[in-house]
Amino acid sequence: MIPAVAQTLARLLAGGTSLITTEQIDFNHPGWRQNTGSGLNLYCYDLRASDPVSPSVRSGNTNNQGKRQGRSGNDRANWFDVSFLVSAWGDTALGEQHLLSEALMLLLPHPFITEDLLAPVLRGYGNLPMSVTTIHPTDTAALWSALGVPLRAALCVTVTTPFHLQNNGLQALSRQGDLTNPNYPNPVKASL
Repeated sequence: MIPAVAQTLARLLAGGTSLITTEQIDFNHPGWRQNTGSGLNLYCYDLRASDPVSPSVRSGNTNNQGKRQGRSGNDRANWFDVSFLVSAWGDTALGEQHLLSEALMLLLPHPFITEDLLAPVLRGYGNLPMSVTTIHPTDTAALWSALGVPLRAALCVTVTTPFHLQNNGLQALSRQGDLTNPNYPNPVKASL
């Protein structure tokens, strides 16, 4: 799901800024810049569990108990906040500031990414909540220092998205034994 969120954000940014294509968006660590011209860096730096009854999601696709509802009523997804650091690169500081301003003006007015703009794997859950913030000044230096990159202006974009165990490599593990049911044979425990 993380790559799908990154691709969705890249398409939005490439379509609404002076960037011509998504090729001008780099997903690598900000210190591993590969593009030599102007562009944006979209780096996933944080992943946190999200509250399934969050008020910020209620205006999206919910059932009458206020819980998120997926593709079917019994489809259970774990929800996570996926955070990206968005920084601009260019030939001049003014060019970088212009590109970052365009990204901010494009994303800031939209508290949701509408379902029609989402990557296909993310569809079926309604609009996904998105927040755009700047990093708190005391945290900015610490974040860039942790990344090993010189201090620069950046945006934090967080998208709340569903994750399914069935959609990743854990499906095989869950078929081997229900890890939450003590009465179901668990090959991991049996081998201990």
